[in-house]
Amino acid sequence: MRLLALSALLTVGCTTPTAGPVAPRSVQQLQGKAFGTTFSIKWLGSSPSSQEVEGPVIAALERVDARMSTWRPDSELQDVRRGDGSVVVSDETLEVVRAGLALAETTGGAFDPTVEPLMELWGFRGKARDEPPTPEEIEAARAQVGFRKVSLGRTNDGEAFIDAGGTALDLSAIAKGHGVDALSSVLSRLGATDHFVEIGGEVRAHGSGPNGAWRVGVDRPEAGVRPGTRFAAQLALTNASLATSGNYRNAYQAGEVRVVHTMDPRTGRPHDSVVASVSVIAPDCRTADGWATSLMVLGLDDGRALIEAQPFVDALWLVTTSEGFEQQRSSGMADWIVAANEPTQR
Repeated sequence: MRLLALSALLTVGCTTPTAGPVAPRSVQQLQGKAFGTTFSIKWLGSSPSSQEVEGPVIAALERVDARMSTWRPDSELQDVRRGDGSVVVSDETLEVVRAGLALAETTGGAFDPTVEPLMELWGFRGKARDEPPTPEEIEAARAQVGFRKVSLGRTNDGEAFIDAGGTALDLSAIAKGHGVDALSSVLSRLGATDHFVEIGGEVRAHGSGPNGAWRVGVDRPEAGVRPGTRFAAQLALTNASLATSGNYRNAYQAGEVRVVHTMDPRTGRPHDSVVASVSVIAPDCRTADGWATSLMVLGLDDGRALIEAQPFVDALWLVTTSEGFEQQRSSGMADWIVAANEPTQR
């Protein structure tokens, strides 16, 4: 399966032991590959067994991939792209696209699920460019972008449909988080109420870990450093999700221009700034995933103003300075941080 291919920015670690005589419950784990990256799930207790979990988990991953992949030619998203007018889709795809359009409206287009033509133009859907595109090429691609062109609805028979309005939908900045939520739902349905789900660095922690809240390390945004070896912060998560977005592992040089992965749909150009990465905590991973991308585009000041207006959503910005990285936090972020700076992990 190849829906998304993003570097993992987070490393799961065990919580520090808590006081008391109660022995930690056993932890079961299932790992594999999906969406062009890796997944890992952990849950507490001997029931359900790993055999009982594996089948439903793989089925959920396959379902999301078959519906929302930008790479599979037979996905629902590709059907919408090829379609002329309304295309019938699953309720699940409709729900995710609706969430993407709502976020686009909230962010004034900083997040836009129709950004695909610009990603292709700037070399993030194939070979990197030797030179930046011309202004004429950028304007031509921008003409194909616009979240307000997309229409959603239901047929007279009650089937969900999407009319892309001539755009190309790309859910890469939100579907991976949705996949995390889908696996969390599977585990809860099977009775594994204390669990941790991670896909390519995006996580959802439900209930408690073996000794309390689940611990997650946010990597220092340094190119060439192996993920999970240098942390900028450690967070303790319970019934919360975390997603991180950054440019430091997905950029290339095109002539005189450094081309970063963060695309601003409003300008048609990659957005590079002093913000090296943004980590977002939200109740569900789809929300965290979308906001992490949005905040990279918005920048620190505009992003902070917007995120403070979102209930139950917090953010941690890592800003590049002459001395390294400086943390900037939303007003509620301190409640989640258990260690502001961590030494190198071995």
